[in-house]
Amino acid sequence: MVREPAVKVAARAMGLSVRQPPRLDEKEVAAILALRPELLVWSAYGNKIPKTLLAAVSGRALNVHASLLPRWRGAAPIAHAILAGDTETGVTLMEGTAELDAGPILAQTRTKLGDETKGDLERRLADLGGELLEREMPNYLAGRLVRRPQDPKKVTLAPKLEPREGELDLERPAEELVRRVRAYTPDPGAFVTFHGQRIALLRASTAGGGGVEHGTFQIRDGVPYIAAGAGWLRLDEVKPAGKRAMGGAEWARGLRDVRPDERVPS
Repeated sequence: MVREPAVKVAARAMGLSVRQPPRLDEKEVAAILALRPELLVWSAYGNKIPKTLLAAVSGRALNVHASLLPRWRGAAPIAHAILAGDTETGVTLMEGTAELDAGPILAQTRTKLGDETKGDLERRLADLGGELLEREMPNYLAGRLVRRPQDPKKVTLAPKLEPREGELDLERPAEELVRRVRAYTPDPGAFVTFHGQRIALLRASTAGGGGVEHGTFQIRDGVPYIAAGAGWLRLDEVKPAGKRAMGGAEWARGLRDVRPDERVPS
């Protein structure tokens, strides 16, 4: 479901003029320049800011980024932190530059990374980022923040997630697959194919066991499991194509003709 951004809703409620261009082309840049901006602030924008805009505010620009830079520069920092098994993440307030996510660090907020999905973590980091911006922007404008250059040797990249990579490679360890489910939820989505049907995985966990080929499908005590390259993947919440989300056990109860040698994909 497409919803208006919260910032847009709040701005309208305050009677502020709102522009929401699909891209900052020459026409849109001219419209912004006509407002005579004094400061630029952006977050999760994903594109480069034109140098003409940065020059118009004499370089006074703030970028709120959902990672502990220089780790995870790019479009999908939250997902890549989960995929990599990071135990800590956070939000960085940097000075905005024409180069993507490369400006000097002004302040950071750190937080533990648990077993959250990307969607869960996005909401939490959004709150932390808002608090960081509100707290530190007055200090930035007053010249009280120290600019700390990013160490180029520690840069890691977080490119946009590819939907096709949401299909689980069951040769990989179960622990890694659980992280992929978390990183791809709610979008672009992790999935397996079972009886010709795409089954989206919304929640999964690991279980011990071995001695069978990866992709082996079993139902144990009413709960569906798939053997991975190491360990088993327990399907805790799924969404079959065209149907609502449901617990793995509920989905398993509706299955028919499950053979002892059942495999995934199938």
